[in-house]
Order: sequence, then C-alpha cells, then structure tokens
Amino acid sequence: MKIAMVAEHANPLPAHKGEPACGDSVQVAALARHLAKAGHRVAVYARKHSPALPERSRMGRNATVEHLPAGPEHRMEEGAAAEHTGAFAQALGERLAEDPPDVLHAFGWTSGLAVVSAARACDGERPRVVQTFRSLNAAEQRAGLPERTDRARIEAAVAGHADRIVVGSADQRFELAHMGLPRAKVSVVPFGVDTDHFSTEGGSTADTWSPRRSGRTRMISVTDLAAGGAEVLIAALLRLTDAELTVVAGPGQEELPLSDDARRVELLAKEAGVDDRLSLAGPVDRKELPRLLRSADVYVSGAPYELCGGAVLEAMACGLPVVARGAGVVNEAVLHGTTGTLLREARPDALARAVRSLTAEPTMAAAYGIAAADRAASRFTWERVAAETERAYRHCFPVQEAELPYAAGDGAH
Repeated sequence: MKIAMVAEHANPLPAHKGEPACGDSVQVAALARHLAKAGHRVAVYARKHSPALPERSRMGRNATVEHLPAGPEHRMEEGAAAEHTGAFAQALGERLAEDPPDVLHAFGWTSGLAVVSAARACDGERPRVVQTFRSLNAAEQRAGLPERTDRARIEAAVAGHADRIVVGSADQRFELAHMGLPRAKVSVVPFGVDTDHFSTEGGSTADTWSPRRSGRTRMISVTDLAAGGAEVLIAALLRLTDAELTVVAGPGQEELPLSDDARRVELLAKEAGVDDRLSLAGPVDRKELPRLLRSADVYVSGAPYELCGGAVLEAMACGLPVVARGAGVVNEAVLHGTTGTLLREARPDALARAVRSLTAEPTMAAAYGIAAADRAASRFTWERVAAETERAYRHCFPVQEAELPYAAGDGAH
C-alpha cells in the first residue's frame, strides 16, 4: 500500500535520530519505519517548523518525511498550530494530488482537520481515511482536565469523516461510542515500545546523573512539568522519607534555571523540604534514557491522565514496576498486582502507600519488574503495533472474495 501519514504538529525526525522527542514523534517514526519494512511505501507529512529543515528527508528505505510550509517556521503546541491548519491542508492537498495514496492516516485532531480538507484534492478514488487519537478531550474532562469545546467538536467531526478510527485504549473507544460512533468502526491499537533499545540488559547512568543516596529508594518519572502531576510526586516524596525522585521533563538541563515550570517545581520541593531528594534531569536523548530508567527502583506517575503511555511502556521494558493512576492507556499497559499498582486517583497518599508496599517487599517488586519487561516484550513491540495498524488499514477496504471463509454446507472444506 501507499500510505500517507499526516502529523502536522509532530515531526518524526527527532525520534528517528534518537533525540529528545514527544510521544507523537516517537509513534509516527516507529510506525513509518516498521510499515516500510513490511513492504509498504510510507510518506509522512509534517509542518515545517524550522528554516533548517529540508523539503524532504529519508527515514530508511520506503519511508520519507516531507515538510510542508504552514505558518511561522518555529515549534508550536498543537493548539497554536491549529491556527495554520488551513495553510497546511492546502499544501497537503497539492502533494496528494501529485501522489495520491491508498491510505491517508491522520495523527491528532488538527491533522484530522487537514486531512478532511486535503482528501478532496485526490483525483479518482478517494483514499481511505484513518484517524488516530492519542487522547480525546471528553476522556480528559472525566479525569479533571480542562474542557476544550472547539477541540471536542472537531474531534467528533473528523471521527465521523474517517473510514477507520484508531485509539490507544478501550476507554477511548467507549468515549467514541458515547459520541455516537459505531464500535465496529474503531480499532484499539496501543502505543508501542522499542524493546531492542529499552530492555533490562545493559548498565545504568546513576553515576552520570546524580549518585544514589545510600539506602534510598529511587523513583523516576517522565512527565510534562506544564501538564501537572509533579505536585503530586513532590507531596508523595514528602511522605517517603527514605526515597528520592528523578524527574525527566522540561527543557534542556542547561535551560532549567530559565524555565518557569522548572522554577515552580523546584520552589514546591524547597517549600516541602525535599529539594535535596529531587533531581530535575530535563529531556534526555533516547539513547541515554534506558540506562537512566534502569538506575531506578520504581516508575511513578502523578498525572491524572497519561496521554499516550509511552514512558510507562519504556519503564516496563527496562524492568521497572509501575505505580500510576489506572485510566486510559495505562489500564491497557499495566496489570494491577502483576506488573505494578494502579491507583483509583492520583493522590499523594495513595502513591506513597503503593511505593512503600513495593519497597517493603523487594521480592514482589522484583517479580513485578520481571513481569513488566515480559509484558512489554510480548504485547507492545512496534512490530506488533505496526501489524495491528496495518490490519486497521485493511478494514477500510472491501473484503476480496478469495479472502472470505467458506460457509457451512455443500462445498465447504
């Protein structure tokens, strides 16, 4: 198949190069590579966010990234990029008219909006449209995150135009059904993890980052400081006097003093009296992240709602038990009482109690870590996720007669 992936706000090149990258970048890069490896021709279309970006880049055989001009050539959040979706859709439509794909796969609501418009530019048979949502505003609202009426309305509209919808959890499929979308139109395909890179094998970077304080349990979290959750972790750390916390988040290490979010978190830690047990690592190159994860004893999340769950899966693949709120994609990844502990709410007392239970039973914690690595390797490899994505694509096309099973009766084999 000729597959066009549209990721207006998430350029896959940083993840492809092993640089710090958002979950969307990781997902698009991994799927593009593995679908190309399976014999498909994949083109990724992203907004040009830097003058230094070439018009076209390769990510290996049969996989390319094309940067389309749309708005200022600098990075913007998804919501800000939406202001330039019209220009992006026009540029995308021109490219699709030149090289129409079989499948047009949009990642996120702004990309979905562009695809609805650009698909009309394709001559002949319209390409099948697949829409991936890493999160839905309706689900975020249930977790206590802000309501975004315009986004929720657009999500419903682009979902209605799609031939197939891909979400990361059964919870999200429920939300789509609540919006009136038929369940049969929705495929649940989880986020993936590179288990060759993220694994239990190899050393750690404990000495490189911050030396472990003798006898202390090391917790680690990969989180967006601006999105919240760090406050919960700091309050939990206050209750865990024999623990320390490393947070991988925010701007580069050299920029941390200039970050408003980093300053806010550091001030909270100082006011709580735990600043000597908190390390803000900033973003970490993906080649270094597995070693940093392996330096910890447990992965913790204070977020009320994990948007993609990639960090949780990477920690599991490195053999860490997980403590997080059981919602959305985390419910798909973590087996409560087997690979970690799922919390009903992301509250400091509940998180601290769960970590304390793990540290009190090191054999159980080790068993959780082994089971977590096994589950990541058996269920969440990008090879498997790409195969499930390809299956979602094929649902868009009529079943060929040769593929139909025989009915019971005369002539059945």
